[in-house]
Amino acid sequence: MASITIKSLPPALHEGLKEAARRNHRSLQGEIIACLERHVEGLPRRRAELLAEAAALRERLPRFDHALVDEYKRAGRA
Repeated sequence: MASITIKSLPPALHEGLKEAARRNHRSLQGEIIACLERHVEGLPRRRAELLAEAAALRERLPRFDHALVDEYKRAGRA
């Protein structure tokens, strides 16, 4: 299993993690792993939410007429 070292952890964050570990009946390491797992597991859902939001925005945009753009290009070259 891989390991990491966290340097310069702010004291308030360290105390918060220790308190959360105590409340959740975990070691400090177990609490940090649980926090990281929750964060990483949430990433795909967030990505899916953003893609759905982008699709909804795209649907509200006016349709693009490529034939009209080609016509404008030809008119500009005459």
